[in-house]
Amino acid sequence: MQNKITILLLLTGLALFGLYTVLTSDDVIEVERSDDAIEVERSDVPDFAAFNDATAKKTAFFNYLQPAFDTVTAEVLAERALLTQWQAKVALTAQDQAQLQDMASMYKVTANNDHALINTLLLHVDVIPEELVFSQSANETAWGTSRFAKLGHNFFGQWCFSTGCGIVPNQREQGAAHEVASFDSIEESVRSYFRNINRNQSYLLLREIRSELRKNGDVINACALAAGLINYSERKEAYITEVRAMIRHNRQFWRNNENTDYQLCAAPKPVVTEMVAEEEVELPETITLTPDLTIVETKNSDSAIVEPNKATDNAKNVTVTPEEPIKQSLAE
Repeated sequence: MQNKITILLLLTGLALFGLYTVLTSDDVIEVERSDDAIEVERSDVPDFAAFNDATAKKTAFFNYLQPAFDTVTAEVLAERALLTQWQAKVALTAQDQAQLQDMASMYKVTANNDHALINTLLLHVDVIPEELVFSQSANETAWGTSRFAKLGHNFFGQWCFSTGCGIVPNQREQGAAHEVASFDSIEESVRSYFRNINRNQSYLLLREIRSELRKNGDVINACALAAGLINYSERKEAYITEVRAMIRHNRQFWRNNENTDYQLCAAPKPVVTEMVAEEEVELPETITLTPDLTIVETKNSDSAIVEPNKATDNAKNVTVTPEEPIKQSLAE
């Protein structure tokens, strides 16, 4: 009996130790309770909100993204190198064709023959400048402080549409089914972002701009590619302007800033319009008002109603409140 109790205590101790190990592993750092469930933050995501110095915060943010960005960029360049090799061949081997079909499936591309498929894939399989990637990420996550970045490595605001695929937004509209995608690592998040940009029909314009730059032998310019993000946000042109401003303001952090032209990211010059004098309207010297009538203008009406004058009618002061200022997100 004593032996059984000893074994039971040992098993209980081991179970508790295992639970402690899980809770203190590299995957979690802190537990927070939301209205619906327990939310676990990823320990590898730095606490960017703890930085008081803006430069230090940005440096930490870009340094966190850099290794994942470099890894995914190397993968894309390796795929592109294969495509250019196959493009030079008269005919592909069976192994080449199998690899080509796998790549076409991943990028959701079809064509009538191998070489047409290769040419189509070359439009999709290409790099995205770090300036654009990092600026979008900073914009989407408020410099890494968003709930989705901390809980699910989602640094690009990507959605998913199957139950349990990610994190349910607190402000999700009634009837909506989307979730914010969750990733096991920052590398997986960056890879998903690249594939989204490189294969989603919404970003065809970006890919066409990039292809044209390559064709002309120009540097793939982040400011130029930003125009292709018109469908990335509901804010449309305002979003593009914001991302371009972030690229421009943070150019000191970009590794290839000496070879990049940031003119396209410059703030647009104000449009100066010439003031045109309105036509003068001649008014009669005297205006005669009928004493028993007053003109009452109705709100939201193009006409005026003529009503009999009443003794109870008194002029009231109308307080005009200014419109609420439009909120704008300023690039740090």
